[in-house]
Amino acid sequence: MTSQQFQRSARLICALELLRRRNPVELGDSPITVGFWAGQATSPNSYEQAKEKRREMIEAEGGNPFQLERCPWCGTELAPAYRVEDEDAYGFRADNASFEMFCPTEACPFHDVLPVSVVDEHLYDHPPTFLIGTVDKFARLAWVSGAGAFFGGDGILPPTLIIQDELHLLSGPLGTTAAVYEAALHELMRHDGRRPKVVASTATIRSAGDQVQALFNREVCLFPPSGLDADDSFFARVDREAEGRLYVGVLSPHHKPSTSLIRTAAGLLQAPEDVPLSALDDDVYRTLVVYHLSLRELGKTSDYAYDDIPSWLDVVAPQGNVRRIPGIVELTSNTPSYQIPKILENLERSPGDDDFVDVLVCTNMISVGVDVSRLGLMILHGQPKTTSEYIQASSRIGRKHPGLVVAHYSANKPRDRSHYEDFNAYHATLYRHVEPTSVTPFSAPSRERALHAALVLLMRHGSSALVRDDDAGSFSKDDPHVREAIEALLAVVGDVDEDELSDAEDHLRRLVDEWDELARSYRGTLRYDAYRAGRQFRTLLKPFGKEGDGWPTLNSMRNVDGESPIRIDGAVYD
Repeated sequence: MTSQQFQRSARLICALELLRRRNPVELGDSPITVGFWAGQATSPNSYEQAKEKRREMIEAEGGNPFQLERCPWCGTELAPAYRVEDEDAYGFRADNASFEMFCPTEACPFHDVLPVSVVDEHLYDHPPTFLIGTVDKFARLAWVSGAGAFFGGDGILPPTLIIQDELHLLSGPLGTTAAVYEAALHELMRHDGRRPKVVASTATIRSAGDQVQALFNREVCLFPPSGLDADDSFFARVDREAEGRLYVGVLSPHHKPSTSLIRTAAGLLQAPEDVPLSALDDDVYRTLVVYHLSLRELGKTSDYAYDDIPSWLDVVAPQGNVRRIPGIVELTSNTPSYQIPKILENLERSPGDDDFVDVLVCTNMISVGVDVSRLGLMILHGQPKTTSEYIQASSRIGRKHPGLVVAHYSANKPRDRSHYEDFNAYHATLYRHVEPTSVTPFSAPSRERALHAALVLLMRHGSSALVRDDDAGSFSKDDPHVREAIEALLAVVGDVDEDELSDAEDHLRRLVDEWDELARSYRGTLRYDAYRAGRQFRTLLKPFGKEGDGWPTLNSMRNVDGESPIRIDGAVYD
C-alpha cells in the first residue's frame, strides 16, 4: 500500500514542482518534494547503503530497491531490465554524501533530478514537503537524531496535516503502541499552540469515535456526514442499476479441501477461454487471485498451481482449447520489498504481455490498500478471522468492472461450515458484522513498552540540547522542558483514559528520576544508543528483547511482543 501511495504521490508532486519552477516568484524557491520513509528492508537508511544497493542493482542486472520503477512524469524505466554499460541509463545517483533520482530521458523536465527521495539520511538532510511513511517507522524516532528535521525548525514549519489511511489497521497491539507515540508526535508538531489536522480514512470500522479518541485524542467529524437516507449522502449515491461484486460460496463435503480448491481454480481459469463475454473484456477475469489466511496454506496452493491445477485444466477444457498458466506469482510478507512495485506493475498488464500474471497467490498483503483496477476474479481460501479483513480482501476485486469472489470453505472446519450455511444472511448484512477495535494505549503493559520512548522522543526532538546521541547525559529533571513534556503526556492520558492518570504520572516521574540519576552518574559517557559506539559507554536505550543495560525500546512496531524461548529437558519420546 505504501509503495503504491508513493508512486501516485510522486506524479502529483512532479506536477506541483513544475508549476513552482514556472512561477518561482509567487510559489517560492524551495523545491516541492516527496519522501518515502519506511524500514531498512524497504528503503536504504543511509547514503552508504544507497550507494551499495545501486551497485548491487547494476551488477545483478535488475532488482530495483528504490521503490520507483518508472519516471512518475514521462514513464521512462529507471532501472533497465537488462544490464547496460552506460550507468546514466539507471536513474539513480549515489555517493557517500548524497542521493538523487533522475529521469534517463534527456527531454524529460526531470532529467536533472526528480523531486523524490527514499533514503533516510537524505530525508533528514533535506526534509520533504510531503512525507509518506509507515507507522512502525515511528519507533525509530527515539533512536535517530536526524529524524527531528521532520518537526520543523530553522524557518521550516512543522507538519500541519496528517493523513492516516486504513485506520482500522491501527488496532490491537499495533494501535495501542502507536497511540503512545502519537501523543508525543502531536505535541512536537504544535505550531502557535495548534496541533496538526488529522484526516483518517477507512471503509471497515466500528466504534470509530472510541478508536480515534484513543489514537489521536481527537473527536470524530465524519465525512461525508450521515443523511436521512443511507443510500444518499449527497456526496455519494447507491447505483442499483450498475453491476457490482458477486459473492459465491463453495463447500464440498465429499472431497478434501485441496481437491475442491484445485477443481474450483481450474474451472475459473478455463472459463474465459470457453464462456463468451461479449459485454465485457475478458481481460478482467484472466488473472485469478487466490487469498490465503496463512503461509502454510499458500505454499500448498503454489504447488497446486504448478502441477495439479494445470493437470485438471486438461480434464475440464475442450479438446485443443486448454489454457496454460505460466505466470504464477506470490505476494506475501516474505516477498522482497524491491520486488513489490514490479509485481504490482505486472498485475496491470494484459494477456499476451511479458510478465503477465495468470495466478496470484497471496496473503493479507493484498488486502491493505492495493488498487489494481483490472482484477476481477478471486478465491478466498477459508473464512478470514474478522469481517473487516473479509471486506478489505474481497474489495481488491471488481473495483472498476464487475467482480466475482468465490469463498472456498472447508467442510472439516465448523466455522467455515457455519459461514456457508448462513451465506446469504451474512452477506446481506455484511457491514453489520464488522467488529469494534480495541486500543488501550495507557494500560500498564503498554506504558512499560512505550511510555519511556515517548518521553525520550519529546525530550530529544523538543530540546536542542538533547538531540545528539551523546547529549543523553545533559538531561536534568529541573529542565523546564521536562516539566512541559510530562504535562503534555499526562494531558493526553487524562483525556484518553482518566483511570490510568495517577499510575501514568507515577510511571513518568520514575522514568525522569532514573534518567536524571544516570545523567549525573555517567555525564560524559551516557548515550541514547551505545551499542554501536562501543561498550565503554553507558546506554539509555537498548533494543527491545535484548539483554544488558538500558530501557528496552522498540526499533519497529511490526513486532510489538517479546519472544519466549522454550527448552524441553529430559523429554522421552517413543
